[in-house]
Amino acid sequence: MEPSSMVFLIPIVGSIGLFSFCAVAFWAINRRRERESLYHGETARKILEAHGQQAVFDYMNEVERIRTRRLRSAYTVGGIIAACAGAGLMIFMWAVDDIREEHTYFVALIPLFIGLGLLAYARLSAPKP
Repeated sequence: MEPSSMVFLIPIVGSIGLFSFCAVAFWAINRRRERESLYHGETARKILEAHGQQAVFDYMNEVERIRTRRLRSAYTVGGIIAACAGAGLMIFMWAVDDIREEHTYFVALIPLFIGLGLLAYARLSAPKP
């Protein structure tokens, strides 16, 4: 094969690899969710048989409380990462002379404000556990 014909082979193999990875990742995520729902159902059934309906209600409330706490912490971590990335990008872009003269370093305010918005949502508006 000629080297010029190999140029088209790289994007083809890369796209096949990317979509194969995505398919396996989505399959694994769905399998984990199915397994978790099966385990929750089995746990609720065993609690119902052993302790009654109120214990199942308490178990479901506790599971929901843990889920909302994890979601709030994920919003907080995402907000911190985005805000720090925006601040770092702004400092880096300001240090470059060409960018400083054109004032394009203000583009870094976009991830900064997205991060601050996520933090504000996590602290003020997100459901409390």
